[in-house]
Amino acid sequence: MRLTDKRLGGWSLLLGMAAVAVGYALSPGRGVVDTVPSTSLADLTMAMARNSALAYTMPVVIIFGALLMLNGLLTLRRHAGPVARLGLLGMVIALILQTVMRGLDYMIIGMGVAALESEGAKSEEWLQSALAMQRMVWGFHFTSGVVGYAGTAIMALGFAFRPEPLRLPPVLNGIVAVLAVASLIVFISAWHSDTLELAFAPVFAAMSVAGLVYMGLLGWGLASSKDSGQ
Repeated sequence: MRLTDKRLGGWSLLLGMAAVAVGYALSPGRGVVDTVPSTSLADLTMAMARNSALAYTMPVVIIFGALLMLNGLLTLRRHAGPVARLGLLGMVIALILQTVMRGLDYMIIGMGVAALESEGAKSEEWLQSALAMQRMVWGFHFTSGVVGYAGTAIMALGFAFRPEPLRLPPVLNGIVAVLAVASLIVFISAWHSDTLELAFAPVFAAMSVAGLVYMGLLGWGLASSKDSGQ
């Protein structure tokens, strides 16, 4: 089949989403490898340092996947209605922030390794430097979460009323919009309470899976849209 703008954008979104999902799943401390509580920045730093080879590799996978996803989202934005375009802008901003965060991870890993290899006051100095940067990443995480959830809600609402070019069932987009708003509320609420974060951990996991499925549908819908050969 001839490679068109929409087909390339749709497959970029699908493949990029898969790469980002694998990258986060295998990120030490944050994923399934050496998992630690997300609120414990010191434990997260040490988990990244203990698994430095993997920790250095996964940001590259995530950044490469994010590049593909950005192409997919921007392609979809060119063909969507005005409301959906506003939401897609929010998703693009969130993805760019996530990419910046993974670049900062490289510096954090180096500081964490230096803390592991040093002793006494020098080790503590390296750790404190890493924690200062972790707090910056944590702030970016909040911003990207709020912008991403809000953008998803607005985009899904836009596609509910004007489904072109995806032609997904309007009811599906309506459900996603409601879930995105609920996710935003849960995200902000849990941010201010470690107890709530732990309580909502299964909810966050379910939201992540649902988000991946929906992004997959967006990519497939864009790649297979009827006018993709035009």
